[in-house]
Amino acid sequence: MSIKIIATDLDGTLMAPDHTTVTERTKTALLNAHNKGIKIAIATGRTLGFITPVTDQIPFIDYVIFSNGASVYDLHKKKIIYKNHIPPNLTAEILAKLNDSKVYYNTYVDGTAYIQENKQQFYSGRELPADFLKIFMNSSVLCENLCETLNGQSAEIIAVYSADESVRQTLSEYFQKSGLLVTASLKDEIEATVPSANKGDALSHLCGMLNITNEEAMSFGDAMNDLQMIEFTKYSFAMGNACEELKKKARYIALSNAEDGLAKTVEKYAL
Repeated sequence: MSIKIIATDLDGTLMAPDHTTVTERTKTALLNAHNKGIKIAIATGRTLGFITPVTDQIPFIDYVIFSNGASVYDLHKKKIIYKNHIPPNLTAEILAKLNDSKVYYNTYVDGTAYIQENKQQFYSGRELPADFLKIFMNSSVLCENLCETLNGQSAEIIAVYSADESVRQTLSEYFQKSGLLVTASLKDEIEATVPSANKGDALSHLCGMLNITNEEAMSFGDAMNDLQMIEFTKYSFAMGNACEELKKKARYIALSNAEDGLAKTVEKYAL
Protein backbone atom coordinates (compact mmCIF):
# COMPACT_ATOMS: atom_id res chain seq x y z
CA MET A 1 0.00 0.00 0.00
CA SER A 2 1.51 3.34 -1.10
CA ILE A 3 -0.27 6.16 0.73
CA LYS A 4 0.64 9.77 -0.11
CA ILE A 5 -2.15 11.62 1.69
CA ILE A 6 -4.34 10.93 4.71
CA ALA A 7 -7.58 12.92 4.99
CA THR A 8 -9.58 12.67 8.17
CA ASP A 9 -12.81 14.04 9.55
CA LEU A 10 -12.54 15.61 13.01
CA ASP A 11 -15.55 15.13 15.28
CA GLY A 12 -16.32 11.47 15.80
CA THR A 13 -13.18 10.44 13.92
CA LEU A 14 -9.84 12.11 14.67
CA MET A 15 -11.04 13.67 17.92
CA ALA A 16 -11.75 11.74 21.09
CA PRO A 17 -15.44 11.50 22.10
CA ASP A 18 -15.13 14.82 23.98
CA HIS A 19 -14.69 16.57 20.57
CA THR A 20 -11.72 18.54 21.94
CA THR A 21 -8.85 16.08 22.49
CA VAL A 22 -6.44 14.42 20.08
CA THR A 23 -5.05 11.38 21.89
CA GLU A 24 -1.31 10.87 22.22
CA ARG A 25 -1.43 7.70 20.13
CA THR A 26 -3.22 9.55 17.33
CA LYS A 27 -0.73 12.42 17.44
CA THR A 28 2.19 10.00 17.25
CA ALA A 29 0.71 7.94 14.40
CA LEU A 30 -0.01 11.01 12.27
CA LEU A 31 3.38 12.58 13.05
CA ASN A 32 5.15 9.39 12.02
CA ALA A 33 3.14 9.33 8.80
CA HIS A 34 3.99 12.97 8.16
CA ASN A 35 7.68 12.32 8.79
CA LYS A 36 7.45 9.51 6.26
CA GLY A 37 6.39 12.07 3.65
CA ILE A 38 2.64 11.49 3.76
CA LYS A 39 0.57 14.67 3.53
CA ILE A 40 -1.99 15.09 6.31
CA ALA A 41 -5.30 16.88 5.75
CA ILE A 42 -8.16 17.38 8.14
CA ALA A 43 -11.60 17.54 6.52
CA THR A 44 -14.33 19.00 8.67
CA GLY A 45 -17.71 20.65 8.81
CA ARG A 46 -16.13 23.22 11.13
CA THR A 47 -15.01 26.52 9.71
CA LEU A 48 -11.39 27.68 9.70
CA GLY A 49 -11.67 29.86 12.81
CA PHE A 50 -12.64 26.80 14.82
CA ILE A 51 -9.63 24.72 13.78
CA THR A 52 -6.97 26.25 16.06
CA PRO A 53 -7.83 24.03 19.08
CA VAL A 54 -6.99 21.07 16.81
CA THR A 55 -3.92 22.40 15.02
CA ASP A 56 -2.47 23.51 18.36
CA GLN A 57 -2.35 19.80 19.24
CA ILE A 58 -1.14 18.60 15.82
CA PRO A 59 0.71 21.58 14.29
CA PHE A 60 2.32 19.53 11.53
CA ILE A 61 -0.99 19.22 9.63
CA ASP A 62 -0.53 20.30 6.00
CA TYR A 63 -4.03 21.20 4.80
CA VAL A 64 -7.48 21.98 6.18
CA ILE A 65 -10.57 21.12 4.15
CA PHE A 66 -13.19 23.11 6.03
CA SER A 67 -16.90 23.96 5.96
CA ASN A 68 -17.67 20.54 4.43
CA GLY A 69 -15.37 21.14 1.48
CA ALA A 70 -16.37 24.71 0.66
CA SER A 71 -12.73 25.77 1.06
CA VAL A 72 -9.22 24.36 1.39
CA TYR A 73 -6.49 26.08 3.41
CA ASP A 74 -2.76 25.54 3.11
CA LEU A 75 -1.46 25.75 6.70
CA HIS A 76 2.16 26.23 5.66
CA LYS A 77 1.52 28.99 3.12
CA LYS A 78 -1.29 30.36 5.32
CA LYS A 79 -3.71 30.92 2.47
CA ILE A 80 -6.93 29.53 1.03
CA ILE A 81 -6.16 27.56 -2.12
CA TYR A 82 -9.70 26.51 -3.11
CA LYS A 83 -13.19 28.04 -2.73
CA ASN A 84 -16.69 26.81 -3.59
CA HIS A 85 -19.30 29.00 -1.86
CA ILE A 86 -23.03 29.81 -1.78
CA PRO A 87 -23.49 33.01 -3.88
CA PRO A 88 -24.21 36.29 -2.01
CA ASN A 89 -27.79 36.69 -3.31
CA LEU A 90 -28.79 33.17 -2.25
CA THR A 91 -27.01 33.57 1.08
CA ALA A 92 -29.05 36.71 1.77
CA GLU A 93 -32.30 34.99 0.77
CA ILE A 94 -31.71 32.00 3.05
CA LEU A 95 -30.65 34.09 6.04
CA ALA A 96 -33.79 36.22 5.65
CA LYS A 97 -35.96 33.09 5.66
CA LEU A 98 -34.20 31.62 8.69
CA ASN A 99 -34.54 34.94 10.48
CA ASP A 100 -38.32 34.48 10.29
CA SER A 101 -38.11 30.93 11.64
CA LYS A 102 -37.97 29.69 15.22
CA VAL A 103 -34.70 27.79 14.78
CA TYR A 104 -31.08 28.20 15.80
CA TYR A 105 -28.71 28.58 12.86
CA ASN A 106 -25.26 29.84 11.99
CA THR A 107 -23.30 30.49 8.85
CA TYR A 108 -19.64 30.37 7.97
CA VAL A 109 -18.10 33.23 5.98
CA ASP A 110 -14.38 33.68 5.25
CA GLY A 111 -13.43 31.13 7.88
CA THR A 112 -15.53 32.64 10.70
CA ALA A 113 -18.78 31.43 12.26
CA TYR A 114 -21.56 34.05 12.53
CA ILE A 115 -24.58 33.59 14.82
CA GLN A 116 -27.91 35.45 14.96
CA GLU A 117 -27.93 36.43 18.63
CA ASN A 118 -31.69 36.19 19.35
CA LYS A 119 -31.84 32.66 17.90
CA GLN A 120 -29.67 31.13 20.62
CA GLN A 121 -32.81 30.47 22.67
CA PHE A 122 -33.75 27.74 20.18
CA TYR A 123 -30.55 25.74 20.69
CA SER A 124 -31.15 22.75 22.94
CA GLY A 125 -27.50 22.01 23.72
CA ARG A 126 -28.04 18.27 23.37
CA GLU A 127 -25.89 17.76 20.26
CA LEU A 128 -22.44 18.61 21.61
CA PRO A 129 -20.47 18.66 24.91
CA ALA A 130 -20.45 21.90 26.93
CA ASP A 131 -16.67 22.37 26.70
CA PHE A 132 -16.80 22.03 22.93
CA LEU A 133 -19.63 24.59 22.70
CA LYS A 134 -17.69 27.02 24.86
CA ILE A 135 -14.72 26.89 22.49
CA PHE A 136 -17.05 27.30 19.51
CA MET A 137 -18.75 30.36 20.99
CA ASN A 138 -15.41 31.98 21.82
CA SER A 139 -14.40 31.67 18.17
CA SER A 140 -17.73 32.92 16.77
CA VAL A 141 -19.24 36.36 16.08
CA LEU A 142 -22.64 37.18 17.58
CA CYS A 143 -24.75 39.51 15.44
CA GLU A 144 -27.86 41.54 16.22
CA ASN A 145 -28.75 41.41 12.54
CA LEU A 146 -26.99 38.66 10.62
CA CYS A 147 -28.56 39.72 7.32
CA GLU A 148 -27.11 43.23 7.59
CA THR A 149 -23.73 42.05 8.88
CA LEU A 150 -23.24 39.64 6.00
CA ASN A 151 -24.92 41.66 3.26
CA GLY A 152 -23.15 40.97 -0.04
CA GLN A 153 -21.09 38.08 1.37
CA SER A 154 -20.94 34.51 0.07
CA ALA A 155 -21.35 31.69 2.60
CA GLU A 156 -19.26 28.56 2.91
CA ILE A 157 -22.05 26.73 4.72
CA ILE A 158 -25.36 27.46 6.44
CA ALA A 159 -26.33 25.12 9.28
CA VAL A 160 -29.49 24.64 11.36
CA TYR A 161 -29.30 22.95 14.78
CA SER A 162 -31.70 21.52 17.38
CA ALA A 163 -34.52 21.28 14.84
CA ASP A 164 -37.13 18.54 15.15
CA GLU A 165 -37.68 16.13 12.28
CA SER A 166 -40.54 18.03 10.63
CA VAL A 167 -38.62 21.32 10.67
CA ARG A 168 -35.51 19.63 9.30
CA GLN A 169 -37.57 18.08 6.53
CA THR A 170 -39.20 21.42 5.59
CA LEU A 171 -35.91 23.29 5.56
CA SER A 172 -34.14 20.47 3.72
CA GLU A 173 -36.72 20.69 0.96
CA TYR A 174 -36.34 24.47 0.83
CA PHE A 175 -32.54 24.23 0.60
CA GLN A 176 -32.77 21.59 -2.12
CA LYS A 177 -35.27 23.65 -4.13
CA SER A 178 -32.79 26.51 -3.84
CA GLY A 179 -30.23 24.28 -5.57
CA LEU A 180 -28.16 23.40 -2.51
CA LEU A 181 -26.78 20.14 -1.17
CA VAL A 182 -28.11 19.12 2.25
CA THR A 183 -26.14 16.86 4.56
CA ALA A 184 -25.57 16.38 8.30
CA SER A 185 -22.83 15.67 10.78
CA LEU A 186 -25.09 15.50 13.85
CA LYS A 187 -28.48 13.93 14.55
CA ASP A 188 -30.54 17.11 15.00
CA GLU A 189 -28.71 19.27 12.46
CA ILE A 190 -28.65 19.97 8.73
CA GLU A 191 -26.01 21.73 6.66
CA ALA A 192 -26.45 23.39 3.27
CA THR A 193 -23.70 24.05 0.72
CA VAL A 194 -23.54 24.43 -3.04
CA PRO A 195 -24.03 20.97 -4.62
CA SER A 196 -20.42 20.51 -5.63
CA ALA A 197 -19.05 21.58 -2.22
CA ASN A 198 -18.24 18.45 -0.28
CA LYS A 199 -15.20 16.86 1.30
CA GLY A 200 -14.69 14.55 -1.66
CA ASP A 201 -14.71 17.39 -4.18
CA ALA A 202 -12.27 19.42 -2.10
CA LEU A 203 -9.97 16.44 -1.55
CA SER A 204 -10.08 15.68 -5.29
CA HIS A 205 -8.98 19.24 -6.10
CA LEU A 206 -6.26 19.10 -3.44
CA CYS A 207 -4.96 15.78 -4.75
CA GLY A 208 -4.92 17.24 -8.25
CA MET A 209 -2.76 20.13 -7.06
CA LEU A 210 -0.38 17.65 -5.41
CA ASN A 211 -0.34 15.13 -8.31
CA ILE A 212 -1.74 12.45 -6.01
CA THR A 213 -4.27 9.91 -7.31
CA ASN A 214 -7.28 8.62 -5.42
CA GLU A 215 -5.52 5.24 -5.26
CA GLU A 216 -2.81 6.90 -3.14
CA ALA A 217 -5.30 8.48 -0.72
CA MET A 218 -6.60 7.26 2.64
CA SER A 219 -9.65 8.75 4.33
CA PHE A 220 -11.53 8.41 7.63
CA GLY A 221 -15.06 9.50 8.54
CA ASP A 222 -18.11 8.78 10.69
CA ALA A 223 -21.05 10.73 9.21
CA MET A 224 -22.80 11.29 5.91
CA ASN A 225 -20.98 14.57 5.28
CA ASP A 226 -17.93 12.30 4.84
CA LEU A 227 -19.59 10.22 2.12
CA GLN A 228 -18.05 11.78 -1.00
CA MET A 229 -14.58 11.73 0.57
CA ILE A 230 -15.06 8.06 1.45
CA GLU A 231 -16.19 7.32 -2.10
CA PHE A 232 -13.27 9.22 -3.64
CA THR A 233 -10.43 7.44 -1.85
CA LYS A 234 -9.33 3.89 -2.52
CA TYR A 235 -8.40 3.32 1.13
CA SER A 236 -11.59 4.52 2.82
CA PHE A 237 -12.34 3.77 6.48
CA ALA A 238 -15.61 4.30 8.32
CA MET A 239 -15.10 4.47 12.06
CA GLY A 240 -16.62 1.81 14.31
CA ASN A 241 -18.91 4.54 15.68
CA ALA A 242 -19.93 5.69 12.17
CA CYS A 243 -23.51 5.71 10.95
CA GLU A 244 -24.59 2.52 9.21
CA GLU A 245 -25.07 4.26 5.85
CA LEU A 246 -21.42 5.32 5.78
CA LYS A 247 -20.21 1.89 6.86
CA LYS A 248 -21.97 0.42 3.83
CA LYS A 249 -20.11 2.80 1.50
CA ALA A 250 -16.63 2.57 3.02
CA ARG A 251 -14.18 -0.03 1.80
CA TYR A 252 -13.02 -0.82 5.35
CA ILE A 253 -14.16 -0.37 8.97
CA ALA A 254 -11.80 1.01 11.62
CA LEU A 255 -12.22 0.78 15.37
CA SER A 256 -14.17 3.63 16.99
CA ASN A 257 -12.68 7.01 17.88
CA ALA A 258 -12.93 5.97 21.55
CA GLU A 259 -10.57 3.07 20.75
CA ASP A 260 -7.94 5.10 18.82
CA GLY A 261 -9.29 3.56 15.62
CA LEU A 262 -7.63 6.08 13.33
CA ALA A 263 -4.23 5.73 15.00
CA LYS A 264 -4.30 1.94 14.91
CA THR A 265 -5.31 1.95 11.23
CA VAL A 266 -2.56 4.39 10.24
CA GLU A 267 -0.02 2.32 12.16
CA LYS A 268 -1.09 -0.86 10.40
CA TYR A 269 -1.67 0.32 6.83
CA ALA A 270 0.27 3.54 6.28
CA LEU A 271 3.35 2.94 8.43
